[in-house]
Amino acid sequence: MRMGRDKAWLEIGGRPMISHVLDALRPVVTEIAVIANADGYGVLGVPVFSDTNRGMGPIEAIRTALTASQYDRVMLVGCDLPFVTSELFGYLLSRAEGYESVVPLGRDNMPEPLCAVYSKRSLPEVDRMIETGRLKISPLFERVSTAFVTSAELSPLRGSDLFFENINTPDQYRRALALRGSGNLSDRTDV
Repeated sequence: MRMGRDKAWLEIGGRPMISHVLDALRPVVTEIAVIANADGYGVLGVPVFSDTNRGMGPIEAIRTALTASQYDRVMLVGCDLPFVTSELFGYLLSRAEGYESVVPLGRDNMPEPLCAVYSKRSLPEVDRMIETGRLKISPLFERVSTAFVTSAELSPLRGSDLFFENINTPDQYRRALALRGSGNLSDRTDV
């Protein structure tokens, strides 16, 4: 809430950021659900799950997603990544065979754990980490088989330079609006 309100509902291109993310997911996943600890997400027309243990941060979102899903893999994506695409998600899923997580690396070579694929096989380790108070996600990638996808691998994908532009501050939101208004995104059908 660094934005002063729930950022999922901030509009870019006349639509809430979360709608951009859901639209990018639809072509590549079987089902979509939202993890939210606030009211109002039911209007999206998808199941909504709350974290069992609040205040644990993003690792609890991974546990919630893996526990709630009936599928072996989940694609976990933050609502504040309005420039992700179906092509990105398809590529990450194509790399999932044999791994318990598939995590893209941003241009800074840092993992993007809230735009990643997780296997149910990683759930016991996620549970152990939470039970022992280790709430940072990055150590999970040392404990489960993880495929890291470099920004160089993603660079041929259309829009790759903006995939991990997340919106957490008013300045970042203004930048996203400017990018949208500049025409740099006008040829993209999923933004």
